[in-house]
Amino acid sequence: MAKPLFVQSSDGARIAYDVTGSGPTLILLHGAGKERGDWHKLGYVERLQQYFSVIAIDLRGSGESSLMADIEDYAIERVVADLHTVADACHVSQFAVWGYSFGGTIARYLGAWSDRPTAIAIIGVPLGPAVDPEFDRYIDEFTAKYAHLAKDSEAANNEGKRGSAVKGGIPVWIACFQAMRLWPSIEPNQLRCPTLLVAGAKNTRAIHWIDQNREALDRAGVKVELFPGLDHPKEFTKIDQVYPAVSAFLLDSAIQE
Repeated sequence: MAKPLFVQSSDGARIAYDVTGSGPTLILLHGAGKERGDWHKLGYVERLQQYFSVIAIDLRGSGESSLMADIEDYAIERVVADLHTVADACHVSQFAVWGYSFGGTIARYLGAWSDRPTAIAIIGVPLGPAVDPEFDRYIDEFTAKYAHLAKDSEAANNEGKRGSAVKGGIPVWIACFQAMRLWPSIEPNQLRCPTLLVAGAKNTRAIHWIDQNREALDRAGVKVELFPGLDHPKEFTKIDQVYPAVSAFLLDSAIQE
């Protein structure tokens, strides 16, 4: 993995990233509980760097970026500002985005709010609300199950000790998931750049939303790719199945630019 670089975002968060390759810029956004190194470990960066200048980012709260545990730290406006700050540090005005899971959810806001993305690929998550009823139930269950660990970690940190809750991961995700309930819905017609939505056929949450919103996706020109046999984790780990379709879409969008 490339040596990390760091930039300070507008609210003081320290964001880690690395840059590999040359060509049109592509930003990679990882899933919840993952980090930028996963793109390297599975071979995505090695393949992509032949065609793109690849920026892999540790989202705030993850990897080598600042671990923050207040709900307001994960306001979507702050998360999007982090990505613009990294792009500015790399002297990049426009870029494509490939986001998996949580990273795909974030990519939607870049696609809807910013004129800087040339294309976005959203892997494994639907459009619409950031938190749908199924995810809302999961947040309640996650918070109930792990809230005591977050309190233990906070107490340890207050005493100057390292918390035991997965390097602060539990309080990070409790805060982040709660913040996501405040993130606005993004509908297909709000997207301002070419968009690819990818889902495995066994990802029932994404497939159900796609089936219910096919007409809106078609009207907005959102391209959809479905992969038989893949569940949500495999949408990332099965690189040989997913990479060709996503990279072809991103390369085609770069050529059109």
